Amino acid sequence: MLLRCLCVALAMLCAVDAQPLETIKNVLGGVYSENITLFFMNSPYRVQTDLTVETGATMTIQTGVQLYFDAGVGLKIKGSLYAVGSKFARIQFLPHQSMLNYNYDFPKLRLVDGANVRQGRLQVLFNDRWRSVCTQQTNWTATDFSVACQSMGYGGGGFWRWFRRNNDTMPFVLPKPGCTAGSRTLWNCPGLVDEGRIPLSENLCQGEDDLGLYCWGPPSFSGWGRHWKGLQFLNIPFEYVNSDADQVSVHRQSLSRLEYVDIHYAGYDGTTKNSTAAIWIQGVPPFMNGLDVRRSARDGIFIYEATGPILIANSTIIYNRGHGIVVENTTDGRVFINETAVESNYGDGVWYRHKGGNQLQLILQSLSSDSTKWKRQTSYYEEERPRVEICRKHELPSDAFFPHLIRAFLSNGTLLQPEVLHPCWLTVALPPRLAYTFTLQFVSVVNLNPPGIGTKTALVVCD
Repeated sequence: MLLRCLCVALAMLCAVDAQPLETIKNVLGGVYSENITLFFMNSPYRVQTDLTVETGATMTIQTGVQLYFDAGVGLKIKGSLYAVGSKFARIQFLPHQSMLNYNYDFPKLRLVDGANVRQGRLQVLFNDRWRSVCTQQTNWTATDFSVACQSMGYGGGGFWRWFRRNNDTMPFVLPKPGCTAGSRTLWNCPGLVDEGRIPLSENLCQGEDDLGLYCWGPPSFSGWGRHWKGLQFLNIPFEYVNSDADQVSVHRQSLSRLEYVDIHYAGYDGTTKNSTAAIWIQGVPPFMNGLDVRRSARDGIFIYEATGPILIANSTIIYNRGHGIVVENTTDGRVFINETAVESNYGDGVWYRHKGGNQLQLILQSLSSDSTKWKRQTSYYEEERPRVEICRKHELPSDAFFPHLIRAFLSNGTLLQPEVLHPCWLTVALPPRLAYTFTLQFVSVVNLNPPGIGTKTALVVCD
């Protein structure tokens, strides 16, 4: 009798996360170009189409409000979002559809050391340890690659590259999976049917690289199509505030806030029919406190090109099918994560990479339907406009704040004499009588001259 009551209680708990407990009172959707407030007395709300808050508008969500989103539908913020709940009356963003027959288990395969959970070094959870896969110099078939990615909940995949072996994991020797088109998972393939015959000796992988895969396509785990999209913050408004009591430096601070908010079962973009992050941020991130982000179809929080400090406090980010927190291509560099549990995610807890200068990507595009011809296209991400040309002007604008992009340009034929002061220099005024330590961070020095002509560019710092 006690066991039966426990099962009923667990079923009720799942229902709380999956469907509204009260009758829907209002339906939302469309574009808001003026300020709007979602009142608690009008809650719960159902969002049937994508909801957009335009630049110049502010959406205020009162404490205790519940919003239920249809599958693939989300909230896009270009203006400001003020969603501040409390410990006892949290704001909830939940899916409208019930999560029946949902697959809560994570695969026993994963990809690590890549840019995201869809590409990287293949590892297998075997005998309670994650083990990197080596093939003993045997090539897998295209079917083997595809089935391996399907085992991780993706539509398909292929070979990416070889990874140099390290000693942080034990090996898993799998030279020939032998998968067929009918294999549903890698564990159904002939090479893994008899687990007792899988070699695990370290000397079998000596001098070999580990296998790396690249998976693509929409997720394939049960129930993923019922997820809603999530929140998107696209270059939202900010203000400059003092970073210290002496008013020496300033930083950008968003006008948006997320406090005591539940975001469950997000991560399905109905437009692209693919997965996305539960919270996707570009630009200055909002202040985040007391969040509960779980069961996303991909990353919990994805922050791209952050131009201000990132503050996440008193939050829980768990059971997401990507990384817990991703900080990609940031120019500010400051990330503060306090009193926050980031655990039990399929990928890494926190994945961080600061911005590099002059990022260059090579993209292959198919020029014909039979994919026999390929074009090599260069995609260049332009930097911000330089603050100063230090070969002509030697002082930064007084109204410009960190970070600074400076440019040094000398035309061909310029004669540089060792006994004469170099024409490219810059002075930086520091506040007097203050015991501060000033540092140069995320410096990228790039020589744009053609290779082979013997030129070089160097940075020299003088007191």
